[in-house]
Amino acid sequence: MYQSSTEEITGSEASESGQTCARSGLKGTTASSFCPASLSSALSYQSSYVHTPSSSHAPCQPGMTSDSCSVRYPGGTPRFRRTPGSAGPTGTTGSSVSTIAGASVIVAVVEGRGLARGEIGMASIDLKCPELVLSQFADTGTYAKVITRIHILMPVEILMPDTSSEKGKGTKLFKLITENFPGVTLTAIQRKYYNEKKGLEYIQQLCAPEFNTVLMEVQAKYYCLATAAALLKYLEFIQSSFYAAKSLKVIFKGSEQTAMIDSASAANLELVVNNRDHRSEYTLLGVLNHTKTPGGARRLRSNILEPLLDVDTINTRLDAIQELLQNEDLFFGLKNAIGQFLDIDRLLSVLVQIPKQETVQAAEAKITHVIQLKHTLDLVPQLRMVLKTCSTALLKAYSTTLEDNRFDVILEQIKTVVNYDTSYIKGSLNMRTQKCYAVRPNINEFLDIARRVYTEIVDDISGLVNKLGEKYGLPLRTSFSTTRGFFIQMKLDGVVLPEGSLPTEFIKVTKQKNSYGFTTADLMKMNGRCDEALREIFHMSYV
Repeated sequence: MYQSSTEEITGSEASESGQTCARSGLKGTTASSFCPASLSSALSYQSSYVHTPSSSHAPCQPGMTSDSCSVRYPGGTPRFRRTPGSAGPTGTTGSSVSTIAGASVIVAVVEGRGLARGEIGMASIDLKCPELVLSQFADTGTYAKVITRIHILMPVEILMPDTSSEKGKGTKLFKLITENFPGVTLTAIQRKYYNEKKGLEYIQQLCAPEFNTVLMEVQAKYYCLATAAALLKYLEFIQSSFYAAKSLKVIFKGSEQTAMIDSASAANLELVVNNRDHRSEYTLLGVLNHTKTPGGARRLRSNILEPLLDVDTINTRLDAIQELLQNEDLFFGLKNAIGQFLDIDRLLSVLVQIPKQETVQAAEAKITHVIQLKHTLDLVPQLRMVLKTCSTALLKAYSTTLEDNRFDVILEQIKTVVNYDTSYIKGSLNMRTQKCYAVRPNINEFLDIARRVYTEIVDDISGLVNKLGEKYGLPLRTSFSTTRGFFIQMKLDGVVLPEGSLPTEFIKVTKQKNSYGFTTADLMKMNGRCDEALREIFHMSYV
C-alpha cells in the first residue's frame, strides 16, 4: 500500500508552508465499499424536528420564527435563545465555561413546581461520548447541588423550560444559573417537550442492552425522564445526525457515593482552574495529570471534583496501584500500550450517529472513523498480553473484558474490505492517502480507476514542480497543506533570485520564516482535478 513521504508542517507554519513532499511515486490500488454491516446500526428513528446547524448562532431556517434563533446584541455577545413556539425574555451570556477548549456537553435541567419545588431533574450528554447521564435529587433553596453539578459537567449549553423565565420573572434557579454561568448558552425549550413518557421511550429505544438495568432505577423518576426527553429531542433538532438504536450507555448517577465540593470551594482551592491565570497548569489537576489518554484526563478531573466515598471502591483502586508499583513490566507495558489509543469515547460517539443526509463529506468522515476503529482494534491484542498476568480484581476485570471475541469479529469484518496495512497516521496528507487506498483493490473497478486518475494527477503535479525548478534554476519542492492543497515551496538559504524577485508566473506568494510558498495557474487547475478525483474516490469507497 502507498505510504506518503510527505511530512506535516505544524504550528503557525501549517497554513502558509504546509508539508514538504518528495516526488510522489504512488503505487498500488485499492477498492470500494468499506463499511461492513456490523458497523452500522440495525434500527433508526425519524426526527420530527426540522434540522438546523448545531451552531448556536446559525441563521434561521425556513418555518422558524426569528426568536427561535440566537440573538446578537452590541459587542457580539450571544443571548438567551428559544426553540420554535417558546416564549420568554432573553438572558445574558458572556465568556466563561464555554470558552474552555473542547467543551461539548449539553445539559437539560428542570425543577418541580408547587409542592415539588426543590426537586431537580438533570440529563446530560457529551457530544464526544455516547453516554447519557441522568440524575434526580432534592436540593436546598441555595441550589448548591445543581450549581456544583453543572460546574463539574462544564457544559457548552444548558436547556431549561421556557416557563422558568416567564414574563421576565425568572425562577430563582434560572437566575442563579445565569449568574454562575455567564458564558454558557441558555436555551428555552417548550415545557411540553419535558415529557416523562417520551423520555422513557427514548431510553428503552437507545439504551444499550448491557445497561438496561437503568430502566428499573429511573422508571419512577419523573423529572430526570422529562429532562432526558427534552435533551434528546433537542439533539435531533440541532444535529445533522441521530443516535442509532441500542447505542447509548445510559446511567443514573446518584450523589450518595461521592463527596460534594461546592463550586466556590473548588475555585478557592484551585482544584482544576488557576485563579490568576486560567491557562496555567498550576492546579491540583495540573500537578496530578500524567494521564496518557483524553478519557483518563476526563476521569481524573471528575474524581477530583467528586471524590469517592465508597471504601470498597477506593481499596480496589489502591490494590491496582500497588500492583503497578510493584511490577515494573506491567506498569511500563500498560503505559506504552494505552498511549497509542485515540480518544475512544469520541470515536464511539461518531460511530453510533447516523447522518440524516448522505454526502461526500459524510462518506469521507465514515472512512476516517473506520480507519480509526481498525487502528484501535489492532491495539487490543497488545493490551490483552500486558494485562494477562495481573492479579488484582480491577485489572483482572479489565483483562476479562478484553477477552470478548467481538473485538476480533469486528476487526475481521473490517479487513474483508479494508487493507491490512491501513492505519491511522498523523498528518493531513498522510491520512488523505490512507483514506484513498483504505478499501482493498478489485472490489469496485470504478474505484480502482478513480485512484489511478488521482495517482496520475499527483505525479503530474510533482513533475510540473520539477520542470519549473529546472526552468528557473531554483530549488523548488512540492508541498501540501489542508488550506492550500498542493503548492510550491522554496527555501531562501543560499538562493539568488533572478533579477532579485520571483518569476511572474508564480502567484499567491507568501513568505514564512526563511521560505517562500506560492503556486501557479496550472498547479491550481491540477489541485481542482485532484479534489474532484478525491470526491469520486470517497463516494465510490462508501457506495
